[in-house]
Amino acid sequence: MAEKAKLTGSEKVSNSLNAFLAKHTKLVIAVFVAVIVIISALAIILTSMQNKKEAQFDLLLDTEAGYSSLALMDSSSDEYAAALESFRSNAESLVALGLDTYPGAKAQYLLADYAYENGEYQEAADLYMQIADAMSDTYLAQLCLMNAAACYDNLGSSSEALTLYNRVFDTYGEETAFAPKALYNAARIYEEQGNRDLAVATLEQLTGLYLETATGSASEYAKLAEAQLLSMN
Repeated sequence: MAEKAKLTGSEKVSNSLNAFLAKHTKLVIAVFVAVIVIISALAIILTSMQNKKEAQFDLLLDTEAGYSSLALMDSSSDEYAAALESFRSNAESLVALGLDTYPGAKAQYLLADYAYENGEYQEAADLYMQIADAMSDTYLAQLCLMNAAACYDNLGSSSEALTLYNRVFDTYGEETAFAPKALYNAARIYEEQGNRDLAVATLEQLTGLYLETATGSASEYAKLAEAQLLSMN
C-alpha cells in the first residue's frame, strides 16, 4: 500500500478553507453581499455630506456677493429692497446651521456688519458677541470682539468697550494681530475716563512690545503710542 503523501501547512490551511467554503457557501455569499451594501451606503452618505457642504459654501458665496451688491444700489429703490430681502434670507438660512460652523458664523458676521453700517450698533454688538462666544478659538472671534468694542464705543459705552479691548489682549495674547490696536484703544479709554496713570502704563506696554519687533517693522499703533507718550510728558 502506497504511503499517504504528507501535506504542508499551507496545503492544510487551503484544504480547510475550501471545505469551509463548500459547506457554508450561502453564508459566505450573504456576508459578502452585506459588506458590499455597507460600503455602498457609506459611499452614498459621504457623497451626500460632501455635496451638502459644497452647497452650503456656494450659498455663502452668493450671500457675500449679495451683501457686496447692496453698496452699489440706491437704498431707497425697489431693487435694493429685493436684494436686501434675498441677502437676509440666505444669511438666516446659513445661520440656522449653527454659529459653530463657518458658513453659519460668517453669515451672521455679514448681518452684523450690515447692522453696524446702518448705525444699529447694539444689534451689531449682540450679533458679533454671539459669534465670538461660539467661535472662541478662531481668528473670527478676535475680529468680532474688536468690532463689538467699536459698537460700544459708538454707543458711548466706554466701560463695555474697554472690557472687550482688554479681553482681546488677555485672551489671545500679544501675538494676535489685534493686540496693538486693542492696547491703544484701551489706553485711549483710560485717558478719557481720567485714569492717566493707567493710560500711560498701557501705552508704555504697547511701545515696549511692538515698537521694536523681530521683523523690524513697528506697529503703527506703537508709533502712535510713542508720539502720545511724548505729548503727555
